[in-house]
Amino acid sequence: MNWSQIAVGNNAFIEDGGLFYYLVPRKNLSPEIIDLMFVLMVKNYDHMSRLSFEKDLAVKQYVGMIASEDDELVGFTTYAVNPKGSGTENYNIIFSGDTIIDPAHWGTQIIVKGWTMSVGWISKSDQSKKWYWYLMSKGHRTYLYLPLFFESYYPAPEPGLEEYLFKSIAHEVSTLLYGEYWKPGKGIIEFPDNQGSLKKELSDDSFKKSKSPNISFFLEKNPGFEKGDELVCITEISADNFRRSVKNYFLRGYEAID
Repeated sequence: MNWSQIAVGNNAFIEDGGLFYYLVPRKNLSPEIIDLMFVLMVKNYDHMSRLSFEKDLAVKQYVGMIASEDDELVGFTTYAVNPKGSGTENYNIIFSGDTIIDPAHWGTQIIVKGWTMSVGWISKSDQSKKWYWYLMSKGHRTYLYLPLFFESYYPAPEPGLEEYLFKSIAHEVSTLLYGEYWKPGKGIIEFPDNQGSLKKELSDDSFKKSKSPNISFFLEKNPGFEKGDELVCITEISADNFRRSVKNYFLRGYEAID
C-alpha cells in the first residue's frame, strides 16, 4: 500500500523512528484497509464488534494511519468534526474515535506528532471559532496525552481556570452524542454492553503504574475502565495550549498547503 497516494496534501505526513504517519480522508479507505484496521483492534481489545467498529468509522471524516517502513499498518487514530452537529456558534469540536498502536511500537511519539499536525490542518478550516478536542479515554495511555502535551485540560488533578468551561462543553457534547449513557456526576460514558475494553494484560499495566499521580488520577476518575467505561475529556486546540514539545507540529499542520 502506497499510503501517500490516498493521504491529504503533500505535507500531511510525519516520520518518527522508522514509522510513518499519514492523514487519510475516510472516504479513501478500501475494504482491505478497513479489514486491517479491525484486525489491529481485535489484537488489543476484547469484546470488539465489527458492526460497531464500521458504524463508528462511517461517521469519521479522517483517519491518521501509522505504517512501518515496509508499509505495514501498525496503528491508527480517527477524527470526526462536529459529530451530530455538536459544534455551536461559539466553537467547533474535533472528536477522536478509535486509537491504537501495536504494543511493539509503544514508546514512539508518532501518534502524538501526527495527531497534533492533523488537528492543526483541520482547525485552519474555520478560524472564526475556537476548537476543542473531545476525547473518550478507557485507558491511561490515552489520558496521559493531556498532561504531557497540553497546558490546560479537563479533568485534571489540579483544576485550572477553564475547568468550568471545559466541563460545560463536555456535558453539552456528551449529552448530544450519548444521551442516557452519559453520567455527568461521574464524567463517564457507561454503555449497557461492553463496546470494547483493553485486553487484561494491557489493563493490568495501569495498576502496575498506579504510583504515577496522573495514572492514579485516571484510575480514580474511571474505576470501570476494565469493562469499557469511557472518561470524557476536553481541551482547547490552539497553539497557546500546546506544550512546547509538540507546538511546532500543530503549526506545521496549520500552515500546510492543501
